[in-house]
Amino acid sequence: MKNFTKILLLIFIFFIGMNILNAEEPVDNNTNLKVRAGTFIKVMNLNEISTLVSDIEDEVQFLNINDMYVYETNVIPKNTKIFGEVEDVLEPVQGRNGAIKILITKMITPDKKVYKVKGHLYSDNDNYFGGEETQPVYYRKVPHFQQKIRPILKAVPLNILEEGRHTVIKPGEELFVIIEEDIIAK
Repeated sequence: MKNFTKILLLIFIFFIGMNILNAEEPVDNNTNLKVRAGTFIKVMNLNEISTLVSDIEDEVQFLNINDMYVYETNVIPKNTKIFGEVEDVLEPVQGRNGAIKILITKMITPDKKVYKVKGHLYSDNDNYFGGEETQPVYYRKVPHFQQKIRPILKAVPLNILEEGRHTVIKPGEELFVIIEEDIIAK
């Protein structure tokens, strides 16, 4: 029993020593901090963005709605303006709604610091907003047979789809920006 206690104590001391060696150094508020690539920033849209009126390279603006902290330092303050431009516009066609992709290029903090940013307005559709398939226009009735029951008619869509609609991102809508390259915050 005595040897078991000694072994357990040695293992405990070993793990404490490993945690001390692997511990991160305290953050000095005078050093540069990084906002890593892959970070999401919650923003609010400030102007209407639409596939109907927006052209490639049109400027768009967003507002950071939360403080972003790295350790205990506020690196992206609330109300930071985030600027971008329309990178791509896909017009609506029969069978597919219009789509728009926004590239994020810079941000200006409330104390007027300017940072270059490389990112996109995030969407799970390869960062395109819109582009959904439209509904079928016509359906055909097809009998569906089951055992010992009369056939049931099911509506099966034909390959003729509705005309696509324009995609609109409204002012005040809350979205996410994904950072694609590290940002150095000073």
